[in-house]
Amino acid sequence: MKIIKKLFFSFLIAVASQSFALACDCKPTSSIEKSFEQANLVVHARILSKEYISYSETLLPNWLDSLAKWAKDKGQLLDLSTIAPNVIRVKVLVLKSYKNQTHLDTLTIFTPRSSASCGFNEFEEAKDYVIFNGLDLFKSSEFKNYKNENVQLKNSFWTNQCTRTAIAKQDLLDSLDLITAPIRILNPSVKMCEYYLDSLTNERIYRNADVQPQFKSGQIDLMDFYKANAIFPPLSNNDSDTTYYCQVSFIINPNGRMSRIHFIKSEIPRFEKTILEFVKKMPPWFPGKCGSNTISYEVILTFRFVSLQEK
Repeated sequence: MKIIKKLFFSFLIAVASQSFALACDCKPTSSIEKSFEQANLVVHARILSKEYISYSETLLPNWLDSLAKWAKDKGQLLDLSTIAPNVIRVKVLVLKSYKNQTHLDTLTIFTPRSSASCGFNEFEEAKDYVIFNGLDLFKSSEFKNYKNENVQLKNSFWTNQCTRTAIAKQDLLDSLDLITAPIRILNPSVKMCEYYLDSLTNERIYRNADVQPQFKSGQIDLMDFYKANAIFPPLSNNDSDTTYYCQVSFIINPNGRMSRIHFIKSEIPRFEKTILEFVKKMPPWFPGKCGSNTISYEVILTFRFVSLQEK
């Protein structure tokens, strides 16, 4: 940005100076699971390079022009490029991605240079770290009225002391392997509550719970509904003495309504349309529960079709 009025520029420096004068007082989260949930990115990575840069170098060049215009419209001037190098930039080689599932081989990580600003300044070249993405420096009160989400350089992330970013030790890697397993126990004291993380939404989808979802009064009502609403075409002569299976999966959400209906097995494709129509006709279920909380639960219905040749 091109020189902001000295009054405003001095204000930024004053704010920064106050921050540097104080020790970082953020408190780490109570568990690695909580840290994992809060992060947008978690990777095991090796440091390829480390350098000190100014804050302006973390932002898209066209955004600097945009902010300059925004400041000018407010009768202010600002030049972020004149601020002394106050950011650490490390280039990393991704060894394993635990969250965000980036397919990139390399990423750029930023962190404040000063530990008083909660910067993680322990990065060393050629060493391996587990990096948790944290809030970037743009989330500051000075720019809270400036609305632009696409301000940061592509494929770059911020981290700090307030995350669980640390040297890669085996116990930390083992914990992340456990957290990202397809199914895991939410709470060791509640053995029935098992879930996996949806790959697109990162939502918890349960496959076992204290209270499973229920259709009306239970299995008998479900069978009665099936008999009244599922009318299948006849099997052909070629299907004699054969058993077919179809399995359909769907999620019963906390409000009892279903979503994400799809087949996980279909040995007789011409019956799929009838099965889908039957499933979509179902009224809301009673949702599942883990403890006192209603949850999203994956239900799998298995349909068995048998054709017996008449003797």
